[in-house]
Amino acid sequence: MVENTIGTAMYLAGHGSKTRPRLIDLQYQRVLRYRRALLRQDVFNRAFPVVFIDIRLPAFGMGHVTLNDVPRFVDLHREVENRRYDTVFMDVDEVPPRPTPDFESAFIRSLLESAGARVLNAFTDDEGAFRQELKERGGPNARDDDVTDSSDFVCFFPSLASEVSSTVLIRELQIPTPLQSDETHRIYDRIQGLKRLRPYSGGGIPFVEDRLLAEWRRLNREDAERAGSDSPDSQG
Repeated sequence: MVENTIGTAMYLAGHGSKTRPRLIDLQYQRVLRYRRALLRQDVFNRAFPVVFIDIRLPAFGMGHVTLNDVPRFVDLHREVENRRYDTVFMDVDEVPPRPTPDFESAFIRSLLESAGARVLNAFTDDEGAFRQELKERGGPNARDDDVTDSSDFVCFFPSLASEVSSTVLIRELQIPTPLQSDETHRIYDRIQGLKRLRPYSGGGIPFVEDRLLAEWRRLNREDAERAGSDSPDSQG
């Protein structure tokens, strides 16, 4: 007889504005990174999550939600009620900083927790696991506010970020090479460098955008040098 085990789930749903959407593939990578950080703390069900996807969260309706708009959420909610899953991961902007948000999101946590699930949101870093790992890797100057959807887009999808940058700057980069400024050369080199990056090769697992880590480590070194120069021994 096969034992019925309780698993975990991941809920992904497109949301954000039409001109600045929160991409589902990006949410997926952010949730996996957040889950890995939580695994270091060993505070939750370790089963790999089953993914439920809705293309778009319901439009803002003053708190009124038509669940027919999110059929996979309905399926997930039913499975939680049936004790199939006890933990649900997501990466949802639950409190949009606008007077009239573009979407409804509060219902996700409310309904799932009422049904008995533990909801862990990568966007708000519930439990502070990502923030802790960020400090461990990047040092005291590492700030989770620096890690945005934009920086994560570059981190997880560098080749696509390179293509987007090339498209945005297509006219500027068409200047003949002898006439290009040093700044233009640096931009071109950065775009080409992103195109060549292969963060997943050899089983690699990207964490945050490489230049963020480099900047934090630079600030850490400067702080250490200042602290050393200010010490009584250095002034002796």
